[in-house]
Amino acid sequence: MDPVTLRTDRLVLSVPEPSDAEDVIAYANDPDVIAYTPVPVPYGHAEAHHWITDVVRAGWSTDSRYEFGIRRADDLRLLGTIGLFGFVDGAAEVGYAVHPDGRGHGFVTEAAAAVLAWAFAPSPDGLGLVRVQWRAIATNAPSAAIAQRLGLRYEGRLRSGVSHRGRRHDQLIAAALRDDDRSTPTVWPAS
Repeated sequence: MDPVTLRTDRLVLSVPEPSDAEDVIAYANDPDVIAYTPVPVPYGHAEAHHWITDVVRAGWSTDSRYEFGIRRADDLRLLGTIGLFGFVDGAAEVGYAVHPDGRGHGFVTEAAAAVLAWAFAPSPDGLGLVRVQWRAIATNAPSAAIAQRLGLRYEGRLRSGVSHRGRRHDQLIAAALRDDDRSTPTVWPAS
């Protein structure tokens, strides 16, 4: 598929480019991103180049991963990324990471809502998916809060469900179906 650009009132979601490498390095080295995502440590120019060319661009060309850079409409610096991957039988997974400068403004929630709308929209305007799921280490409260605000429904806690940085962690899973009413956040269990 040719890369797609999505727009919201405040954001432009476009494919990360080689010129975004410094911004990718900046957010990939953030301690919160390292704590919850499988980015290589340390993360430098070689890793950014590999990710942009061999993961992002290859994903779009093989229809195996659709990654968007999150940018403010009035400042196109890359704040983070959001992507769809793990496509199986009309379903995919959503994941996101953002630089501290992009946190606390609702940018990721806004970006994710646009990506979900595109994912569920019928072809040719979207992917026509039936299900989009989200998974995260259970202690990643900010990511869970975004998934909850998006109206994803909590589906469970996988005890010791993921290995990250040499340790086992509980993992949360939630999902949205194309026909779900996501206009109201769903209730999730406390901790």
